[in-house]
Amino acid sequence: MMTLKSAYDAACGRLACRMRTEKEIRDFLETAGYETGEIAEAVSDLKNFGYIDDARFCEEYFRYAKQKAKADARIIRELSQKGITAEFARNVIEDVRVDAEAEFEDDETSAMKTAAQMLRNLTEDGKKADEKFFAKVGRRLFQLGFDSSLIYGVIGNLRRKQ
Repeated sequence: MMTLKSAYDAACGRLACRMRTEKEIRDFLETAGYETGEIAEAVSDLKNFGYIDDARFCEEYFRYAKQKAKADARIIRELSQKGITAEFARNVIEDVRVDAEAEFEDDETSAMKTAAQMLRNLTEDGKKADEKFFAKVGRRLFQLGFDSSLIYGVIGNLRRKQ
């Protein structure tokens, strides 16, 4: 048995800062030295009370990441790192898109908007787009998780718009 604090109390303290996935809570409790039975009981209680809900976590994370203009592939990769399977994440994302109708753009639209904004910022400063700028756009889109074929397409569109 651990010290004075129960696994449930420790997990609640961890959840007080932000939502977490079931895997994140399990990993935290294991690292803190709680026994398997205590962890299972704490996680079960937290799920029953609605404090851990991986589907809700996926939805909220997707909404947050889309505000940051991240690509779906990057969002799914980040959710996988938090213990959500890629298939589960894709299903939740699809459900959110259906429920939200036109609220979330597809990757191509999002990438084009990001690149167009970068071009507007450049031209507002009185500068012209050059190869260095297009490389910067490519790096930014890559950081956001867009695939290379989409990035090349977006840069091609930007070049034609000049």
